[in-house]
Amino acid sequence: MGDHVIVVDEDRETGQRLKYYSKNADVDYWTTLWASKKWTYDRQLKGYLPRYLRDTFLKWVRPGARVLEAGCGIAHFTVAAHALGYRAEGLDWSEQTIHRLKARFPGISWHVGDVRKLEFDDGVFDAVYSPGVCEHFEEGPTQILAETRRILSPSGIAVIVTPCYNRWLQARAHRLFAGSVPVGHFYQYAFSSDGITGLLRRIGFEVLQVRHFGTLETLMEFGNWRLPRRLQRPLHVMDYLPVFQQWGRCCVWVARRPALATPTRTARTAP
Repeated sequence: MGDHVIVVDEDRETGQRLKYYSKNADVDYWTTLWASKKWTYDRQLKGYLPRYLRDTFLKWVRPGARVLEAGCGIAHFTVAAHALGYRAEGLDWSEQTIHRLKARFPGISWHVGDVRKLEFDDGVFDAVYSPGVCEHFEEGPTQILAETRRILSPSGIAVIVTPCYNRWLQARAHRLFAGSVPVGHFYQYAFSSDGITGLLRRIGFEVLQVRHFGTLETLMEFGNWRLPRRLQRPLHVMDYLPVFQQWGRCCVWVARRPALATPTRTARTAP
């Protein structure tokens, strides 16, 4: 569990979830983190996407679609999607990071903005990718997901990724997290797959696919598995085996804004 303190938390919007405390994941935190390393884009310039996106994004989003990476950070996805022929754009609240991306990739549209209040017109994107972003806001993901729906065109696709409070962790929560006391600042949540699925539906999405990935990461982080790096890659096949499919460290949801008008519940306003 690293430097995090983790407690089990209950929420009326997303149900039971894990709440992590360590560092305050604000804009200064991310700006400093992203500036501290030299990021390479060799594979992304050739269109490389990690396996969980190859299995989801490429399946559901048509070629040439206008795509926003909302909370792009170092923007590996945006660069790869652009190389694959999508009209890819990146947005992040770190102005310094976006300025560096503009200088490095001037052929891509970059935006400074807050995923909770996007400065785009309604229905202008064919797809939105949220790459592990909405878990970092203590008020929860409702406003972010509502904004995602708003800027999607009818039949537009949202691909949402967050850490997962999976079945393996739920079954062991009494041992792993019992008695934990919050220390430090709020850092992130890990949501259950059912919790975010229900929230997406209440906001007005049609949920098309829910998939866990990172089973090995769950077992190494929380189950004390110790494996040499050469053995780790072959074991990622665990994600595809039925007995392990609900144990992934992260979850990806694919959701569609219906083509026909659907009543949308009013989202809570972020403080």
